[in-house]
Amino acid sequence: MISVRDLYKSFGTNTLFAGVSLQVEKGEAVVLIGPSGSGKSTVLRCINGLEMFDRGEITVAGIELHSINRKRPSKEDAENIRRVRLKLGMVFQQFNLFPHMTVLQNITEAPVRVLGMSRREAEEIARGILRQINLESKVNSYPAQLSGGEQQRVAIARALAMRPEAMLFDEPTSSLDPEMAGEVLSVIRKLVEDGMTTLIVTHEMGFAREVADRVVVFDKGTIIETGPPEDIFTNPKVPRTREFLNRVLK
Repeated sequence: MISVRDLYKSFGTNTLFAGVSLQVEKGEAVVLIGPSGSGKSTVLRCINGLEMFDRGEITVAGIELHSINRKRPSKEDAENIRRVRLKLGMVFQQFNLFPHMTVLQNITEAPVRVLGMSRREAEEIARGILRQINLESKVNSYPAQLSGGEQQRVAIARALAMRPEAMLFDEPTSSLDPEMAGEVLSVIRKLVEDGMTTLIVTHEMGFAREVADRVVVFDKGTIIETGPPEDIFTNPKVPRTREFLNRVLK
């Protein structure tokens, strides 16, 4: 479903990562963990075309993104980025909801404008998703009237309304308190259980251990270890993984 091959990315003279390769199979839940600044979120942004990369290749559902060493991509590159974004839903640390729109309007805007869906169909889909995440009663509320956890769940609903083939989550609970984080994690857990292809960056180690088919450990722009969650969390092979886990699990 998602393939990252020999990816290089620099910011000026600072090399963030060099030669990163990662595969995500259809229906697989892969969780990226590691210290802050190790390149996890940037990999997600490269996959979704939000960040250009220097070398390597990314393939999403058969659509190829090649290295782009220009500030402005070619028409072909731009079209491939557009096609990739239609395949992927992405949820960020911040909710990025339109403050002047209701929950229903936030969810239906993109399906109507981007997919050409009728307003009626988009609203039916939105209401169905809101029922699934226990937010149907908030359909006419504005973001300012919602808790942080509710806003993040609406952000997830907005991504799902585009009918993506895979979901990318970039630390979706980092700005939430534990109770609100639990609400959001339960929604993601249900998506994983339903077979949605997911790639998740998180510092929630318990959640990673519970939902991941595979855990990928980043450190200083390099993948240092990958494997089933039980192997990573109970018997890591790499000392740096062990050091990181000992620190965050205290």
